[in-house]
Amino acid sequence: MKYTFITVLCATFLIFASDWSHAQVTPNPNEGKNIAGGTGPLAPQPAPAQPAAPAPATTPIDPKGGPAPVPQPVPQPAPQPLPQPIPLPTPQPIPAPETGGKDAETPAPVPATEAPAAEQPAETAPPAPETPETEALEAEATEAEESGTGDETEATAPSGAESSPGLAESTGAPLPDVMVSLAASFPDGEAESFTQMLMGLPDGVTAETIGHLLYPRRQFDRAAWFFGAAAQAPDASAASLNNFGALAMEVYADAPDTWPETFLQAAYDALSRANEMMPDDPAILNNLGNAARRLGLTEDAVEHSRHATELAPDEPLYWTNHARALDAAGDAEGAAAALARAHLLDPNGLALLETLPALPGAAPSYGQALQNQCNVDFRCQEICPRSIIGGLMSVTCEIENSSAQIACTEGRPYPTSYRCEEDLPEYGILIPGLNAGFSVAVPGFSAHVLVQGDGRVDVRVEAGGSIGPVGVYLRGDGHYSPSGGASFDNLGGGVRVNLLPNSPANQLASDLGHPPVHIEAESLNGNPFQINGETYNAGLFSF
Repeated sequence: MKYTFITVLCATFLIFASDWSHAQVTPNPNEGKNIAGGTGPLAPQPAPAQPAAPAPATTPIDPKGGPAPVPQPVPQPAPQPLPQPIPLPTPQPIPAPETGGKDAETPAPVPATEAPAAEQPAETAPPAPETPETEALEAEATEAEESGTGDETEATAPSGAESSPGLAESTGAPLPDVMVSLAASFPDGEAESFTQMLMGLPDGVTAETIGHLLYPRRQFDRAAWFFGAAAQAPDASAASLNNFGALAMEVYADAPDTWPETFLQAAYDALSRANEMMPDDPAILNNLGNAARRLGLTEDAVEHSRHATELAPDEPLYWTNHARALDAAGDAEGAAAALARAHLLDPNGLALLETLPALPGAAPSYGQALQNQCNVDFRCQEICPRSIIGGLMSVTCEIENSSAQIACTEGRPYPTSYRCEEDLPEYGILIPGLNAGFSVAVPGFSAHVLVQGDGRVDVRVEAGGSIGPVGVYLRGDGHYSPSGGASFDNLGGGVRVNLLPNSPANQLASDLGHPPVHIEAESLNGNPFQINGETYNAGLFSF
């Protein structure tokens, strides 16, 4: 209350002082000529008046000399957001590409075999907020570069759409237009975050590295963006241009109704530049042929795909894409011959299985070609063991051979080999004549020897001892091949506990390593111990 009274008193005093002040400065010609402010000769002369600053336009002065009215705030226009540029770095070139994957129309991106220097930004952009995805990508790229696992050499991509009518020749669609379209499809701020990440990558990690990490995850749009960042450099390598072209085609093929056809044109232009730099690379020629076919440039597609098969005649993927180009050009016979060649190289490959339904016009000639070239031969009499059991196995082998031949001529998947060999016994012994080998078994030691039909020799040796119901042992397998030499596996050992009452027969079976009913703890090849329930070493359960 005390402070409130003082506050009111002060305010009242200020009001009266203000009124008195206004009364003093009001001019009156009849009084005060010789006092301060007067006009008499004895009046003190005031200092020269300084020019008054002009009043703001928003604060008018009362012409009557009273206090000016309170100015009203002037409404300010709402700030408009400024467009954020998306500068792209200038990547360093990478070495020449290698052949990509086999099970798709478009092979995997060409990996860089050497770590280039860190990328330099083309221009400076305002800092953009980092997202969890960009932080994770940058960390993973650094780890992949340090461990040498950042390059993907084989992956599966979809076959994509066929030719797009209406684009008969190159129009020089700029790659930056595709980059802008890709960036616009990302969540808000993601492209800016990617750009900032590229500017801060450590030495040896490039946009190409990030693209290779995203490609096997089937994030084709983001992989294409990073490959495009590398391909935009004036000195871009053939590998960067090839990778961008391949991924731009896949992005368009995944959603042709979403993206403009300039994606295909930009891919064709990038691949054409890559082909100029490396005219005899089959992977680039394969991709260039696919781009030409999708643009309706069938003659170019046939020429490029044929050149790829000439440079890599044992790659079934290139033959299936050559068949697509020939079919688009109206050559069903040539397409059937190319498919037959792919079938001869890999009859069960995904590239062939995906291409066959897409080319129904080549089916009749393809079937006729298979009738002439199918010759499935498992060599049953050569690979099956020379024994009674081996003879029975050879009969089964011949039956499977006939079934595979029929499947081949019908264009269906079929086995190309048959496993005709005996296995080393887990229990019991090998009997010469019945088996293609023999066994030696004495208390504390056993050995089994098998001779397969192709000359390979398999040996299993086990040694150990037992005290009452408990026995310990060591074991190992050895193999010898005339062409491959000797090798060893299944090295390890374990402990067996006989569950039956002790008797001379049980003790002898335990000494020979075949307790009638027992629990076994075994570890092979350094793996953790596995608990097994067995009868004469024949498994009943395990965990």
